[in-house]
This record gives sequence, structure tokens and C-alpha cells, in this order.
Amino acid sequence: MSMTIDTIGHDLHYNVWLVAKLFFDENDSVHITSKATYGDDTVTAETQLVCEGASLSETYSFPCPSSADAHTKKRLTSAVCGMSLYRAAQKLRPRRLPWGVMTGIRPAKPIRQMLTAGQPEEEILPYMHALYGASEQKLRLALEVAKNELPLIAQNGKDDIGLYIGIPFCPTRCLYCSFVSTDLRRTKQYVPEYLRLLVREIEHSARLTKAAGKRIQSIYIGGGTPTSITAQELEVLLAAVARCFDTGSLAEYCVEAGRPDTITPEKLSVLKQYGVTRISINPQTMHARTLELIGRSHTPDDIDNAFTLARRAGFDSINADLIAGLPGETEDDFAWTLKAIDAYGPENITVHTMSIKRGSALHERLGDYDLTTPDTVYNMLDLSQSFMAQTGRAPYYIYRQKNMLGNLENVGYSLPGHESLYNVNIMEEVQSILALGCGGSSKAVDRTGERIERVYNFKGPIEYITRFDEILAKKDEFFSLLDG
Repeated sequence: MSMTIDTIGHDLHYNVWLVAKLFFDENDSVHITSKATYGDDTVTAETQLVCEGASLSETYSFPCPSSADAHTKKRLTSAVCGMSLYRAAQKLRPRRLPWGVMTGIRPAKPIRQMLTAGQPEEEILPYMHALYGASEQKLRLALEVAKNELPLIAQNGKDDIGLYIGIPFCPTRCLYCSFVSTDLRRTKQYVPEYLRLLVREIEHSARLTKAAGKRIQSIYIGGGTPTSITAQELEVLLAAVARCFDTGSLAEYCVEAGRPDTITPEKLSVLKQYGVTRISINPQTMHARTLELIGRSHTPDDIDNAFTLARRAGFDSINADLIAGLPGETEDDFAWTLKAIDAYGPENITVHTMSIKRGSALHERLGDYDLTTPDTVYNMLDLSQSFMAQTGRAPYYIYRQKNMLGNLENVGYSLPGHESLYNVNIMEEVQSILALGCGGSSKAVDRTGERIERVYNFKGPIEYITRFDEILAKKDEFFSLLDG
């Protein structure tokens, strides 16, 4: 992107760029000047936008008390500078942007915080619309999520933490994937040593957890695809977890069984034996042609078999991930997938918006695929929201990512009593998370929820194995930050 951004009166260059890229791409020559001034309990932003021979300017103001702390002042200034640019850019490049200039990944978080502070609901939506330009429909969705989160967050004890364990192996790598995962066809030889060291990290972390007086409230084993390893290897992992932590008192124990073709009766038996209460089976779509296109090594029949096996094994809390906007799919295709998945009765359905992630094969070969238009994806999400309401599933967590089609959202829907505590806690950043294994990011959240310190594990299994002593040191660092 040939873009230059000058800032005056603020240092929020990146925040301005996030809004600019909603309108402009690497083929555009754009110059933006963003100026912020303060006075009379107000922040005012003035944007000068030069593009395609046009010069446009817009000014936007919003209340900003002179007594506001630095964090609040920065948040308000960022939004106001975004709104000023948004209004100028809309004149040149009209866009349907239902979240306005909300570029953060947690749209329910500020609403939940306002509810907790006692702000009346009828004041929250107009405030958020004026600050971010988000649509009433999206703000009502975020408000519903926030209200559904509150009783779940209330279950958190002051010494509770969540535990994440990463298994960075998958049968194949999906077209759209940029997660920390490696194709087992090329990395199978690393699994035994990875697990041996992961057990050591579990043992070390359990000792630190006990010494710190913390209690593991929930466990989430993700990846990758944890069920891509063998039943025997899964048992090695889960036995170590059971030996080191009190799994009998967990509020939730979830394992990603994302790829249906990796699910077997033997693996499900191991999960049940060690107290796993929730699994995730992730079809993404029920159309065979799309599954082949995106590099999934399973069929709709494998999905059917996975649900049958899981129910037979006694799992009564299952999540299913779907993606709206997969290449080549229409609104009718997506509607069919919704109905087909609902027939299996998953207690949770998480609807993701297609994201063009850097590092994915899709991003590298973008011109080879028929991408879904933003308006079509918007309609797909509208359809999913009404479908979930009709089937008794309420939205309870929401997050957004960069480079999502239409700048939209991912939403988790659940039948009552089947919400994932771990998902809520990590998305809303209200609980410290201890992350073990590849790709893990431990988060130390202070009691106010305002200060968050992160400690990152290495991303790939080779680095994890060769630099393992540093992994243990990272755990020491994380526990030194708790309640600090």
C-alpha cells in the first residue's frame, strides 16, 4: 500500500492505519493527515485525505473529560480520529461497515464494562454508535453477548486461572490457516519428543500453580488438532494432566477434536476416561466440494460419523465450528450447512467469518479463488443470527480478527448451560491463562482487569524442543507476574 500518514497532536499512527485499510489497498496512493486537539472536555479530530486527485477533510468531536486517565484519553482519541477519517473516506469510497471504526477484537468488552459500572442499557448503544459509528444491529448483538457473559464471569474465583495446552499437529494444513500447526505427514517424528517435554512443562507448571495458591478452573486443549495424535499419545498427555492437576474439580475440560477424520472410538474413550466434558468437532462446511477446495481431508460422511461416535461415547456438550464466506459458497450453501449441522444437535455452534490471514496459502494465492463478497457474508451472518435464535442458541462470546471479509465478526452460540467458560474468560481478558506447549500465550491479568502481561511460548515444535529450558523459565516468569 502506497500510504503515508502524518499525525499531529497524537501518536496513534497504527490506529489510523487500521481504519484506512478498510477503504484503501496496496494499489492506492493515499496521504492522510490526522490531527487531534483537546479543550472544553472535548477531543476533536481533523482529517485531511488526499487520494485519486481528490482532497477531502472531515472534523469529528466527542466528549473527553479533562480528568480522564491516560488509557481513557487514548481510547477516545483513537475512536475520534478513526471517525474523522471514516467520514472522509466514505465520501470517496462508500463502504458497508457495520462495526464502523471498531477495530479491536473484543467488541463486547467495553459494553460489559459499562454494564458492570451501572450505566443504563438505553444509554450504552447511542454512546457506542456516536463513538464508533457501529450499526444498531451489531451493537445489540454485542450487548446481548455482554449480558450473557456476566453470569459466567461471576463464577470466577479470585484464585482461579485457566489452562491452555497446545498440540501443534494437524493431518493437513487448511487453505485459510495461519495458526501454529504443522502437517503430521512431515512432522510425525517430532511427536514423541514434543509430548515428553510437554509433560515436563505440565509437571513444572503444576508445582508453580500449587505454590502460588492458584486453582485451575478450566482446561482447553487446542492446536492444531489434538486428536491428530494417536490414542496412546493422547493418553500420555491426559494422564500427565490428571496426575498433576485436580481435574475432578474443573468447571470445564475441553479438547479440540476439530478434524472429524481424526476422531475414533479409542480416542473418545481416552477423553472420557480422563474426565473431558466438552469437545469441538469442526466441520466448517457440509459441502464436499468446498472441503476439498480448502484442503480438509474429510467428507460430510466423516462429520456424520464423528457426531455419531461422540454421542455414543457419552459426550453431551459438543461445539461445531462453521465458516461463513468460504471460497465459492453462496448464501444457500451456507443455509444448507446450518440446517445440516443443527440436525446433529451440537450444544454450541461457533460461526466464524472468513479471514484472509497472512501466512495462509489462501493469502499467497488469492487470485486463484472466488472470494465471497462482503455483502454476501453480511447476509450469511444475519442468517446465522436468526437461525440460532430460532434453535434456542444464544450468543455468549464474540471476537473479531484482522482481514475478515466485510470487517465482520466471529460469534459463539450456545444452548443454556453449555457455554464455554474458557472462551469467555480468554476473550474478555478477565482471568489469567496459563498456556503450555507450542503457540501458547500465557496472560497474567491483574485483579482490576486493566493490566495484562503476556509471556509467549515458541511457535513451532522444533524450536520448542531445542530451546526447552527457556520454556520452563517462561513459566517462572509468568507466575512472578500473577497478582504483581
